[in-house]
Amino acid sequence: MLRAGRRVTIHSDRTADELLADRGRPTACLFGDQVEYEAELGLDFHPEAYRMRRIHLDLFTATGGVAFSVDAPLRKPALAVDQRLKFAEGLAELARRGAEVVVGEVTVADLDRLAASHDLVVVAAGCRSLTGLFERDPTRCAHSRAQRRLFMVNVHGYDMEARPEHRGGVFSFLPGTVEVFWVPFHDKDVGESRSVVLEAAPGGPADRFRGVTSADEGVDVLKGLVDDLLPHESAFLRPARATSPVTWIEGEVVPVVRRPVAVLPSGRHVLGLGDAVVLNDPLTGQGANNATRMARFFAERLTAFDGPYTASWLTDRFDEWWERGRFASDFTNGLLAPLRDFQQDVLLAASRREGIGEQLFEGFNDPSSLFPWFFEEGAAREFLARCDVGRLDVLRYKLDVGLRVVGQKLGGWRSGGQGVKRPAARTAGP
Repeated sequence: MLRAGRRVTIHSDRTADELLADRGRPTACLFGDQVEYEAELGLDFHPEAYRMRRIHLDLFTATGGVAFSVDAPLRKPALAVDQRLKFAEGLAELARRGAEVVVGEVTVADLDRLAASHDLVVVAAGCRSLTGLFERDPTRCAHSRAQRRLFMVNVHGYDMEARPEHRGGVFSFLPGTVEVFWVPFHDKDVGESRSVVLEAAPGGPADRFRGVTSADEGVDVLKGLVDDLLPHESAFLRPARATSPVTWIEGEVVPVVRRPVAVLPSGRHVLGLGDAVVLNDPLTGQGANNATRMARFFAERLTAFDGPYTASWLTDRFDEWWERGRFASDFTNGLLAPLRDFQQDVLLAASRREGIGEQLFEGFNDPSSLFPWFFEEGAAREFLARCDVGRLDVLRYKLDVGLRVVGQKLGGWRSGGQGVKRPAARTAGP
């Protein structure tokens, strides 16, 4: 909006220095198009930050082995920069470019006052004082409770030689139990690092972090979980330590879509943006990407329109955005559900055909690109056929996986076998 010549005031509950000194924040990995848009806005403040150019996905079995892997490039690099840096630097940059920056908590009464003196007020934060401001839209919500228990910690000191795949992003999936994302990360305190985001099925064997009280304790619990369930990653993680005492988060997210316009007590209205109105589970990393897409869309529509920005006009624009924006929610909700047989077939094919893996991973950048071929059986079969993957090919892939899994089990049972072995059970002292 500043670039378009509009007068802008931003209200923040913290100063730039306070944001920088904050505790750990969500990982917020931006994928290709969103990385490019931030650079276009002149917000690429960390050219030294590591760019993620490949993703390696491992599908684990219940016995701790890897059934198969998908390894493919991203069409455009992804980038994860510590949000403490991004928010602090962004706030300072706004002031430098001429925005008025006001520090202090904003209440509903404050919003009413601001709405009376501005053409538009946008709420892009979930402040406690504004809880319940935007009404839940049941027609666009797929869930009413959290689908995963979450844990995030930033680590460094890991053994890259043990797992060179970690030079890109790594996803570890144990269906029905846990998903772990190992994201190349630019940490405020140490620079290059890895942000580990773990999503556990509630009440399952990976749901171990509810009592964690520190980053170090969380790393210890994470190492035990990896030894038990994902031993393929144990050597990589074993020497790792937290980047700081505060770079960790534990909790859960209830996915929700809210109505985009809230009416204030006076009858005036405000627009919601990002997580304030569309909050997805972090499973597919769509939070920051969705917010950036939404900000770009509304900036273009708002600057092209002379106003007034009525509630109905803003709602219509959100409905217009939702035609494409809904795919981020559909993508996330689709992967929160158990993989269907045809989706497993696509993943299997991707483990043999890098081009299929590349198309699959493009979904993180553009979720609409996955529809309908990854979420509808008929479309999936047609997609595989176009990629010259027939039913007999899929059967052969499954047979190969079955033989590998059996071999891993036999290797683990034999004394001195070469298969993946489960670690010895831990015992607790008095």
